Amino acid sequence: MHYLITGNQGFIGSILSNALIGAEHTISGIDIRDEGVGNRPGSRFVQGDIRDRAVLREAMSGADCVIHLAAEHADSNIPSQRYFAINENGTKSLLDAATEHGISKFVLFSSVAVYGLPGRATEETPPSPTHPYGASKLGAEAAVERWVSDDPARAAIILRPTAVFGPENYANLYRLISMVCEGTFRWIGKGNNIKSVAYVENLVAATLYLLGRMESGIQVYNYSDDPQLRMKQLVDLIAAKAGVQVDRRRIPYPLALLGGRMLALWSWATGRASEITVPRIKKFCMHTDYPTDKLRALGCRQKYTLEQGIEKTVQWYLNHEMQVSGTRSSVAETKEGLI
Repeated sequence: MHYLITGNQGFIGSILSNALIGAEHTISGIDIRDEGVGNRPGSRFVQGDIRDRAVLREAMSGADCVIHLAAEHADSNIPSQRYFAINENGTKSLLDAATEHGISKFVLFSSVAVYGLPGRATEETPPSPTHPYGASKLGAEAAVERWVSDDPARAAIILRPTAVFGPENYANLYRLISMVCEGTFRWIGKGNNIKSVAYVENLVAATLYLLGRMESGIQVYNYSDDPQLRMKQLVDLIAAKAGVQVDRRRIPYPLALLGGRMLALWSWATGRASEITVPRIKKFCMHTDYPTDKLRALGCRQKYTLEQGIEKTVQWYLNHEMQVSGTRSSVAETKEGLI
């Protein structure tokens, strides 16, 4: 099988590409960036924008299936229209090109952000995004649904992963790991909120599992790892794997919000950004529970336990990132916040 992977230079895309090559598939990649991971044996790479028809014609040559990972996903300093231009309209461009090339299989990596407000959400939960990112991903899903409905022979999978983590990823869980390892973590609230997370190698393994079972029509799946840990369990697991102790003193949630608002006023008055903000405090304390029961019912099992995924990521951090964590963690928080 010949797969075209958009965003193949990124964190998930590069690991997925290697996994498919290892399974003796042929890979074409397209990415706006060239991070030096393209043109591996069994693959070819085209640098460019997924909205560029000439780039798509070159990249799609010979492909049997499109796996669409490329997206705009930063949390801050992004105009709303950019999310829709890339995430929704970029998907439409890919679908048009797939039609022109006679490709009938399409995989969209969407996001649990389509559900909107935090809480528990299954594939049966009506999407109601509250942020342009989630809304643009839902628009991309709708485009895929229309594409499938136009031809009964077409097959599509929509994956909605939760916060994805792993070695060499500087978003989501990275910031939490860095604070725990360096002793700067401070509790806010009781830590009873569930935090669904997904280890990248488990997500990739689940993707390969579904690719081998594609059938006509559209299939939608959440992805998170089991068990669904509460924040206090997640922090304790990170601390145990790092061999560190966590300060058990807790800042009450209302007091933390008040402090965040005061810092917002200070930032406004001084023009200096604060790493502690009300949205980040709320995000840390949010309950996010996105079970993968539908996928598990098919027989798909995790390649690694969540504990193993945390251990691998923590050890990578301790071995490679401690010396540069101050710079890395600031960048990661600016992009993604605290899981």
